[in-house]
Amino acid sequence: MPELPEVETIRRELASRIEGKKIERVSIPPDPRGCRVIRRCSCSRKFLRRLAGRKIVSIGRRAKYLLFNLDDGRTLIVHLGMSGQLLFRPPGGPRYSHTRLVIRLEGGEELCFVDPRKFGEVYLFSEEEGETRVNPFALGPEPLERGWTPARLRESLRGRKGPVKAVLLDQKVVAGLGNIYTDEALFRSGIHPLRPAGSITEAEAGKLVKSVREVLREAIRCFGTSAADRQYVNTAGELGTFQEKLKVYQKPGLPCPRCSEPVATARVAGRTAHFCPACQI
Repeated sequence: MPELPEVETIRRELASRIEGKKIERVSIPPDPRGCRVIRRCSCSRKFLRRLAGRKIVSIGRRAKYLLFNLDDGRTLIVHLGMSGQLLFRPPGGPRYSHTRLVIRLEGGEELCFVDPRKFGEVYLFSEEEGETRVNPFALGPEPLERGWTPARLRESLRGRKGPVKAVLLDQKVVAGLGNIYTDEALFRSGIHPLRPAGSITEAEAGKLVKSVREVLREAIRCFGTSAADRQYVNTAGELGTFQEKLKVYQKPGLPCPRCSEPVATARVAGRTAHFCPACQI
């Protein structure tokens, strides 16, 4: 699933290309197995009509959500799910396989929401109109913002007996982290993913916050991580490059880059954690 660096990469590309443009129309290609991309909307026609003619004022991001802020005060929210991609299609270009939704922009260019596994979703958000079924603004702090401090993290971990990795994956504790960057940040900070969250000391919380920020910023500079499934690509269909710098994620059995001990795995919160059993305590 695309995490904060991947979604931020896409946000920056979209902002430079479509901010200020008008949406001519939005369409949903026929799907014999049924439409899932707007499954929380009771009326697809009404949803599509509300977008036609709207101007995209700005493109934002909250956690793993992309925010298309529109000129009528609503926000079109896109969650990429497990395999979602936003790809530009030039006028007259071939239609991508697994296209679930198409945003046609003024000038004829199209932004296609491609999603082979169909876990991605699109919503309209408006507090004024009560359209808040999905509210990314209710999530926890952004890890790259000043408000997420070691003290705040430690307070979130205090008294918790579950694994620290599971708590970091909780979007109400910190927003935007997923399997990739929790593994990498815990490795950098020397903390075992199965450690009880409440056992993390003040000093360790400081190391962890620093490691999270470092790995996220590096991944953004590398345009995200295209992991083994290669599902994540940018809006031009290009892979990210941070996978070339991963230390433990998806490297089971390979030598730890610090001590050469084989990288181990464990199940945490339904995910596979990757870690060094010698370096991380």
